[in-house]
Amino acid sequence: MSSCCNPSERNRYITFINKSDKNIACQKVWSPHIITADSLFFCGFGATQILMDSIRIFECPKRDNGWEVSFNVIPFLQFSVMDDSIYEQYYKEPCDTIRKYVPILHIYQLTLEDLRRMNWTVVYPPEEE
Repeated sequence: MSSCCNPSERNRYITFINKSDKNIACQKVWSPHIITADSLFFCGFGATQILMDSIRIFECPKRDNGWEVSFNVIPFLQFSVMDDSIYEQYYKEPCDTIRKYVPILHIYQLTLEDLRRMNWTVVYPPEEE
């Protein structure tokens, strides 16, 4: 089996920290067909609740490979952040309704280099550099 990395060096997890004073809904999208203009809610992906002042771990979908291998086919990983209380009202509705009534608070479009630089940790709200 060939891969880009030694299995012990692969990063299988991304830590997402919610430092805000509200619960958020976070939609993780990884797709070879995503483009930088994609900043709307993606149908069929759902979102994960992250409570205020807490963390959530996102595991690589191909658990045995790690995120580095995923970046062989995806240009970036996107996290869309929404207010959880609004998302909860609409998450069962059709996609166009969600897009209309659930505003995206922040979009992260992170490359492999970004995640390495960030030590595989994403913070919301974004920290000033």
